[in-house]
Amino acid sequence: MSKLAKQRIPFESEGQFLGFLPDKDGKLKYLRWQAGSEVFAGKIPKPLRSELYRSLKPGDRVQIAGEREVNLLKGREKWVLCHVVPVQASPVAAMSSPKAAPGSEEARKGVVLVCQKSDCCRRGAMAVIQALQAHLAAYPETIRVQGVGCMKDCKRGPNVVFMPDKARYSGVSPQGIPALLERHFPIASLQVQQVETAASS
Repeated sequence: MSKLAKQRIPFESEGQFLGFLPDKDGKLKYLRWQAGSEVFAGKIPKPLRSELYRSLKPGDRVQIAGEREVNLLKGREKWVLCHVVPVQASPVAAMSSPKAAPGSEEARKGVVLVCQKSDCCRRGAMAVIQALQAHLAAYPETIRVQGVGCMKDCKRGPNVVFMPDKARYSGVSPQGIPALLERHFPIASLQVQQVETAASS
């Protein structure tokens, strides 16, 4: 009966990597991607996680394979990934777009993930997003804000994760945003200060 109730369906997909999602313990164990107009999330096997954290950035094209586990009795489904490979750019594109040097503005791309579930929103998540957007207006376009699903710690919200550092903060306030941005994006912060100094002189 249990075998009939639970089905494992192999799948393959290619799409755009959107980011990582945390589990109930706050660890980033899920990968979120978009294929066509649909958005999916699948659990990453432990051996793949560290390499994917280092190599993937939002917007990358990825090829994904795994199993879709469907529980017919409970009406639930779970996506388990076993193969995640970035789709390489063509040689011509790679030659025309030289790799950024470590520490440069282009090399320091980042995403600030903000929980948008109802509990976090009641605790001020939207005000945190507005503060991030206001301060990031002066930063390079390589840093952006992205709303995500529940981070499983709503009682301590608003919850925010800074990528690629994977640093998580709870109880974040709009007033604390400038210090957090300076901590995780110091190169960009320095550039903003230089621009402001030049404009005032």
